Amino acid sequence: MPELIIVGGGITGLSAAWEAQQNGISYALLEKTSRWGGKVHTEIVNFPEGKAIIDGGPESFITRKPEAWDLVGELGIQDSVINPGAETRHMYILDGGMPVEVPLAPVKFASSRLMSGGGKLRMMLEPFQPPKADDADESLADFVTRRLGREALDKFIGPILGGIYNTDPDTQSILVSSPIMREMEAEYGGLVKAMIGRMRKARKNKLASDDKKPRFGAFANGLQELTDELARQLTGDLRLDTNITRIEKDESNYQIFLENGEKLSAKKLIFATPANITAKLLTDIAEESAKKLATIKHENIGTVTLIYREEEIQSDFPIHGLMIPRREKRAIDAVTFTSLKMPTRVPKGYGVIRVFFGGSKPNVAEVSDSDLLKTVRDELKSTIGITVEPIQIVPFRWLKSFPQANVGHLDFVDEIEKTLPEGIYLAGSSYRGIGVPDCIQQGRQAVKKSI
Repeated sequence: MPELIIVGGGITGLSAAWEAQQNGISYALLEKTSRWGGKVHTEIVNFPEGKAIIDGGPESFITRKPEAWDLVGELGIQDSVINPGAETRHMYILDGGMPVEVPLAPVKFASSRLMSGGGKLRMMLEPFQPPKADDADESLADFVTRRLGREALDKFIGPILGGIYNTDPDTQSILVSSPIMREMEAEYGGLVKAMIGRMRKARKNKLASDDKKPRFGAFANGLQELTDELARQLTGDLRLDTNITRIEKDESNYQIFLENGEKLSAKKLIFATPANITAKLLTDIAEESAKKLATIKHENIGTVTLIYREEEIQSDFPIHGLMIPRREKRAIDAVTFTSLKMPTRVPKGYGVIRVFFGGSKPNVAEVSDSDLLKTVRDELKSTIGITVEPIQIVPFRWLKSFPQANVGHLDFVDEIEKTLPEGIYLAGSSYRGIGVPDCIQQGRQAVKKSI
């Protein structure tokens, strides 16, 4: 009998298993599907000229949060990490049906048509806005409006953050989605002051250190290199294609009944599954917790990668990414030119575009591949003028699995955890952050809590 059973074999569950292994804790890791990694999923498409590396979910991780960088170091694969470059370079926002470059440089900001003169002036007054007087949660919209003005929310910051987190800025918790902005405000009194202060600190640290860590990390053959290596180095009881039918509790242990008729027992369980899945599994042993977990909303999300001949998708401007605000009422949420952003991922002579969907119109994630292709082609034609049919498409869909963390979400998670029976722990994107480092941290922290 293992000391610990971990349910869910995505990046969170794999990280929990790794932490257990590092602490000499016996464990079983159960995954319902036939592969490890969850939304970390890379497909390789082979062509005569070479291979295209297609990430369905996340393709990189931020190193400012150290958990992913530290983990690849522990696994001995830090030398395999590549720098994917700046995420904000050549980024555009769809405004009134037309792509407009995000004006990050001062000169471009001054001349950009994205915002009015009044909106720009309000943004420039950000250093003179008082910081928040308390640490209470607020929405992304409230934070941006308070510090930068409503127009900045509608035209500039909102589309970027809403696109990244596939959510509505008016309801999304700032403390879950972008706590760094609140940290910057608390430490320096404002965002501009914080950027200046942090740049100075970074310069000093760089001079005092030989650390060559990039701001973002990725892998040459896709982010699944990380989860594959984790699974390879895990030595516990690892089970794919394992469906749980029910969970019971006796006097001292939890009993997990499997679809194949087998029964597993352990004193402690970690659920590294989305909250809506965890709710169903906990119904018989933690009814109150299950009811609360079921109220955390999860939306559809998906990506589809389209592969073309490079000359067929040449553009007059070097667009790497296009964020599409919900106000544009489009069927897709964002577009990235993988072949421009990360050219080593694509054979010479090919162009690759990745399209995100599910946020503005969740039903798009549920249609057939042929209907999805038609919808995406119509959107690409009307937004960036691409009319040709792709050579191949690679779709990924995750239905009802992308959490929406509304204002007060972290307090609600704390409330849920107080109702959990002894020996039950939660971890993953439904709780305290959706990024790769966030999920790694939560998986490892759950094990530490269990010790």
